[in-house]
Amino acid sequence: MSPPVIRAAVPADARAILGLWRLAGAFPTRTDNEQSVCSLIAYDRDAVLVAEEEKGELAGTLVASFDGWRGTLFRLAVLPIHRRCGIARALVAEGERSLRERGAVRVGLYAIRTETEALAFWRAVDYERDDRTCRFVKNLEL
Repeated sequence: MSPPVIRAAVPADARAILGLWRLAGAFPTRTDNEQSVCSLIAYDRDAVLVAEEEKGELAGTLVASFDGWRGTLFRLAVLPIHRRCGIARALVAEGERSLRERGAVRVGLYAIRTETEALAFWRAVDYERDDRTCRFVKNLEL
């Protein structure tokens, strides 16, 4: 089996991306819908990366967003049957390359504290936990 191809997502991938997030057990958010995924792709065509298998099916995703000031990684998700095959590392490497190319000099990310495998992964790819910060969120009325 050939390694998946890492590429930028297109709007037609939105439904498959959402399905992958569900199957991968990604922490659900209020923006898990096709419109939000398509809006992100339209806003930053390089932000949403997918790992695509030979058969055209998605095996993993990563959002590598750059707002002109900082790079942020979100939604690293790999289907359980494709884990421990290097897909997550390949997605992160491509995300970092893309962010560097767009001008980012620092990258941050959010990780769920109870996801011990995820925390171990981020440490393994040289990310350090910054205990000086915490995240605040507010859902806006629709």
